[in-house]
Amino acid sequence: MAASLTLISLGFTFWTLNIGYFTVLATADGDFDYDALPGTQHEFKVQVNAGKEECFAQKVALGAVFHVQYEVLRGGDRAIDVVVIDPDIKVTEHDASKTEGHITFKATKEGYFQVCLDNTPYRFSGKLVYIYIVTYIMEEWAQYMEEIQSVSLTAQNFSRSLTEVQTSIDAVKFHQSESRMHVIRDWYLATGNNQHIMYWSIFQISVIIVTSFFQVFCLRRLFRTTAVTPTSKPRA
Repeated sequence: MAASLTLISLGFTFWTLNIGYFTVLATADGDFDYDALPGTQHEFKVQVNAGKEECFAQKVALGAVFHVQYEVLRGGDRAIDVVVIDPDIKVTEHDASKTEGHITFKATKEGYFQVCLDNTPYRFSGKLVYIYIVTYIMEEWAQYMEEIQSVSLTAQNFSRSLTEVQTSIDAVKFHQSESRMHVIRDWYLATGNNQHIMYWSIFQISVIIVTSFFQVFCLRRLFRTTAVTPTSKPRA
């Protein structure tokens, strides 16, 4: 679990469910206020043990867009429940028994939203889950653009270009995130198939070798003769 924590940037709070209550494992630290930024994103992999639930809390501003994208990379039938809980501890989104998907909505209240990966229905298999979380405020960006436009016409044209570039970059990031998830999933699938083929080949080779020795033994006994008769007399 500690390896997963190193991938989470500051400003993001990591929680885990432990017998009915939440335990804080890591929180934002330092003098810089990350919550004042118009947006933030996090990308990591997490192991959800069998019959367990892992929850992550992200502070979301009022009116901000909250996007969660996930995919189960390996484990069991690669199905997991994903639940989003608002600051009032009410379930706002619920994806049941899915291998991959995404959740996007506009926050109607400010506070910490929890994203929970629920593996409690599956008692015998843990899941490795890739998750991508991003939140941003389009209204604040638009307000900033209006202030820039009031300076001069040149700044207005330049800001419009920046907006288009930023929109294109955001779209590329979403596509790259989805592509990375598919690449990781294919890598685990190829590795598993390679091990299966190797073990099966070793088994078949062992069977062939044992069968060959058995056939040689049977042929030698078939053509074996003795130098004396059953009455211990030399053969003619």
